[in-house]
Amino acid sequence: MKCEMCGQESKLKKVKVEGAVLKLCENCQDTGEVMESSRKVKNRFKKNKSKNKTKKKPKTQRKHLVKDFDKKIKEKRESKEMSIEDLSEEMMVKESVVHRLESGKLKPDEKLARKIKKALGIQVYREENQLDYETRESKKSSSKATIGDIADVKKK
Repeated sequence: MKCEMCGQESKLKKVKVEGAVLKLCENCQDTGEVMESSRKVKNRFKKNKSKNKTKKKPKTQRKHLVKDFDKKIKEKRESKEMSIEDLSEEMMVKESVVHRLESGKLKPDEKLARKIKKALGIQVYREENQLDYETRESKKSSSKATIGDIADVKKK
């Protein structure tokens, strides 16, 4: 193969020269930074991938966020007569985190959910099989929606 800088026929290596990667001969390699061979780079990435794999929980153990968790957090904080500052100190988080939780802009991860449970004594996650919403049977008294209620009909 030919050197991309001088055109000489020889064994080439990848070299980074001013941001561009070129295949250069031994004489021209001094103009830039010699890069690792592609085999070494591929192996390095394979090792990192195996370490970073996260195990997914089986479907039966999945948890879901409780409906209106934001309102429940705010109500419980107010019933304990705590300020946002007091709650943030107890949970060891910034006040903005508590604000975002109470406004529903932040959905707590498991670690934050544990802090909420410890500070306020409420669960913000539930098991998949637990219900915290109305079932169809409890809604029977209300009228049913028709397609006209839902659809936005355009007239010609």
